[in-house]
Amino acid sequence: MSVTSAVPSSVSRERVRRAIRSYCETRKTDTPDTAARDQVVAAYQGLAYSLAARFGQRGEELDDLNQVALIGLLKAIDRFDPDRGAELTTFATATILGELKRHLRDRSWSVRLPRRVHDLHLRAQQSIDELTQELGRSPSLSEIGQRLDAAVEDVVEALDAGGFRHNASLEAPMSSGDDHALTNRLGDRDRRLAEVDGRLTLSPLLARLPARQQQILTLRFIVGCSQTEIASLVGVSQMQVSRLLSRSLAQLRAWAAEPEPA
Repeated sequence: MSVTSAVPSSVSRERVRRAIRSYCETRKTDTPDTAARDQVVAAYQGLAYSLAARFGQRGEELDDLNQVALIGLLKAIDRFDPDRGAELTTFATATILGELKRHLRDRSWSVRLPRRVHDLHLRAQQSIDELTQELGRSPSLSEIGQRLDAAVEDVVEALDAGGFRHNASLEAPMSSGDDHALTNRLGDRDRRLAEVDGRLTLSPLLARLPARQQQILTLRFIVGCSQTEIASLVGVSQMQVSRLLSRSLAQLRAWAAEPEPA
């Protein structure tokens, strides 16, 4: 399913936005507008499926991943606040990806850990993600412990438990219906390693851009949408998307070239 089919058309986009607002205004009342929520889910379920498909080579059934992605979509709709100015697409993408990653993380243990250690490990991983975004750097063990209200020793124990994850056989197929074993993929260079420093530098610069430009960059370079698909998602012309992309990239380059304060 293409990303274009994952969102409402330009004709129905305004109707879906009204449905989002109707549900957000009533979800904490005794009579939430569940019909409006169902309309939003139907409009954006294709986005959930397209994101789930990105994890199809992890050994999980695609149907299971689709269900997890839909749960992430429902969580995004329940937490979304249209008054903050962001689009549901951007918020839902981050929420769905987080839900999929947590699902895969939780399903990949080879040793049954004490529930206390298992839960603390999952909470610690989530806190690391949150603190990294908030601080713009990797958090220390003490900062993670403070966020979790846990002793540093317990945090260390929980993080070390990550070594008990399930290790698939090197001869096992990469996915169902795939004849290529994992051994055929070993030895390749991870091109993403060269991007680590750039990502650390880029994150605070991206936060300085207007929300719409952040959304367009996210859809283009993280979700992988074409300019035509972005235009449909954001509600502007393809020419405007091209101009905003060029303007955003030029601004990021200019900020990156600024000398660091003494």
